[in-house]
Formats: sequence, structure tokens, C-alpha cells
Amino acid sequence: MVGAGADSRQRGPRQRPLENYANNSSPPSRRAARWELLRLLWDVSSQPRVRKCRRVRVGEAVGVRCGANGAGFSGLATCGSVWVCPVDSAKIMARRSLELGAGLLTWEGRGGRLVMGSLTMRHHAGHSLGGEWDALRKAWTSVTCSRVWRRWLDRLGSPGLVRVVEVTYGENGWHCHLHFVLLVDGVVQAADVAAFSRWLLPKWGRALAVAGMPGALDRGQDVHLIGGVDGAVELGHYLAKSTAYGVAESLGRELMGAWSKGARGSYGTEPAWRLAERFASTGDRDLLDLWREYEAAAKGRRQCTWSAGLRQLLELGGEKSDEDIAAEEAGDRDLLRITPKGWGNVLAAEWPASRILEVVEQGGVSALRDFLAAEGIGFVEVDDVRAV
Repeated sequence: MVGAGADSRQRGPRQRPLENYANNSSPPSRRAARWELLRLLWDVSSQPRVRKCRRVRVGEAVGVRCGANGAGFSGLATCGSVWVCPVDSAKIMARRSLELGAGLLTWEGRGGRLVMGSLTMRHHAGHSLGGEWDALRKAWTSVTCSRVWRRWLDRLGSPGLVRVVEVTYGENGWHCHLHFVLLVDGVVQAADVAAFSRWLLPKWGRALAVAGMPGALDRGQDVHLIGGVDGAVELGHYLAKSTAYGVAESLGRELMGAWSKGARGSYGTEPAWRLAERFASTGDRDLLDLWREYEAAAKGRRQCTWSAGLRQLLELGGEKSDEDIAAEEAGDRDLLRITPKGWGNVLAAEWPASRILEVVEQGGVSALRDFLAAEGIGFVEVDDVRAV
């Protein structure tokens, strides 16, 4: 059976002049905002996979599904970029948040404690993001591969750590820094961590200088001991925060964090995603150039890294890649399938494709049929849900 919208006039994916993005209105929800930003990136991203993500069909039709964690599409390409795709990033970071929170709670439940660290670098507007990022990696490798570092891990009874890289932008240009949570023995005290910090922070500054940067930033450097179950939850939120949207609302939520247009990031900077958003509202090509620099520098980089064997110790199992998480589909079956022509009409619609997901979540498959028919979106029934 073909839905009532199947005979509607075909419209191709919309192509808008770049200057027209300055006229976009504010999105009604965080998910809709992510899809609207992705629609912008379909046109302006320098990354081919992002330009295809959630847009190009990889099957004959596009399925609509709905499971315990919400609705989603099947049969679409995904890019799996935690850095530059607003839709895939939210999905990936939701998973990372859950895993991280669960792992930290497991460690505390066994009597362990947690050390939180933040390491920054001095920089100025003349530094490229790629150069900063490379220096951050080299300095971190220098610190953690040293014999003194390994002796400190033994002294603190640490099986390893989780490290997260964050990138923001401000008046002084790009700001690339990292956060880590170090798992330590339950007997470790604040004085032990203070001694560790007195070694680590100067070592970090010297490593940055060797890597070609001016050294460490005075503010933002911090290593401290936290404890208790609330500490694990706090760290799970903080370390798994998305560079797109800030701190995760809770470990169990599917979508990441509060969307705040005016929110500032650490150190008077703002998340890199704001560059794309501000380009959408102003059409300023300098902002687009900065965004594309960010895309190029982020390509192939990992945001969240676990020490070898730590996930197994915490009974989290093997780690899925960002690409595999992004490609996971909601539910276990299609409720209906949007035809190729119908999907072209979805792409050309004034509303983002996430509107379809909101409809099925709120009203079920019958409401979805009515919506697609009213909007002239062709679809075909799936036999085992036709009567739902």
C-alpha cells in the first residue's frame, strides 16, 4: 500500500544561497535545532560524510522506527563524527555519558576514589587549531609515557584513567585543552593528590614548551580528589559533556545536554559549534572559515580515550566506535517506509526531518500516517504494523 502523499509533486533537496542562512529563525527544540544545524552543514561543510549524513539514502526507502529510547530513521547514511555532526554527536555522547557514569559508579562501589584533572595551554590568536591539537597530544604523550608518571600510578593504586579533549573558541583564538578522571585506591588522601599535582602541573608546562607552545595556562589547571557516589555522577556528566551542547542533563538521557544559545564555555570561550550557529544567523564568511578549520583539524581525532584494560576492569565490555554508535537504529523494525520521492520531499520541507520523529513519539504510527499524508510525503506500509 502506498501512502496518500505518494502522488504529490516531487521537490528536490533545497539549495539556498549562503547569505540566506542569516534569516533562519530559532528552532523549537534541542533536537530540531540539531537537525537544523545539520541541514546547514549539508550545504556548507567541507567534510563529504557530513554533507551526506542523515540525508542520503543507503537503502531503497527510509524507515521510521520507534523504540524505548525514542524514534529514529533507518536506511540513511551516518558520518559518526563526534566533533562536527550535531545529530550524530548527541547520540554518541549520550552513550559515552551512560558508560562513563556507570564505570565510575562501579569503581566507587568497590571502595575506590576518583581524581579529577584539567590541563590547559597558553595560546594566542595566531595559533592554528591543528597546531594546538598536535601539541596537546605530544605533551600528553610525553607526560604519560614517563617513568615518573608510572611510579605515581603505582603509588596511587591507579588502574588507569579516562581522558576527554575539549575545543572552544574565544577572543584569543582556539582553546584546546583536556580533562581526565584518574581512578585511585580508596586509601588515597587529598595530601597524596596534592603531591601528585605538584609534580604533574610543572611537568605539563614543560612538555607543552617542548611541543612548541608557550606553556600551560595559569587558570584552569586543576587536579583534585573527589569522593562519594555524587562525585561519580558529577564526573560522568562533566567528562561526557558534548562540545556541541554542554553538560549532559543526566546519565540516562538519550540526548545530550542543555542547549543554550548564549552559553559561554570554559575560560571565557564558547563551544566550536557556536561558530556554525553564528554563521547561520549572520552569514559572516569569516565564521564559516573558522568552522571549516575546525572540521579539518578535528578529522580523525578521538575525543574520549580509556586506558587499556580499564573498561574490562569496570565490566563495561568492549568499546564501540563512534561510527558504530551513530549507525545504531532505534527500535527493531520499521513502522513504515518513506519512498525515495517522499524522502526528497522531506528534505525540501521547511521543517526539519526530526519533526517526523516527534510526531511518532507523541502520537504513534497512526498519527505518523496522518502527518505524512497531510504533508504530501509518500510512504509504504509495513505488513506487520499496517493495522496499528
